[in-house]
Amino acid sequence: RERAQFAGLPGGDGLGDGLGDGSGGGLGDSVDRHVAGYFSARGGAPPEPGLYGRVLREVERPLIARTLGATRGNQVQAARLLGLNRNTLRKKIRELGVDVVRAPK
Repeated sequence: RERAQFAGLPGGDGLGDGLGDGSGGGLGDSVDRHVAGYFSARGGAPPEPGLYGRVLREVERPLIARTLGATRGNQVQAARLLGLNRNTLRKKIRELGVDVVRAPK
């Protein structure tokens, strides 16, 4: 039922099955390409510690910002869409410096 809402996006919902179904169109596949390019660009040198947290922040910020945009700044609706508690969403908004703009209906 939820997938039907996103049928217009590539891969049905733009995420792909399992977030990386090997088709090249899923979120996991995109992340894989970017991480591979990141390691390749470093010429074999290991990245600084904390890579996991940096990658999560890079994904979380636009995910939260776009979701808030889709809900016209409604944090309760955005939290529901993301599967987060609204207080957790508010904490992440502060931590990541996401601007929240309530749009008129």
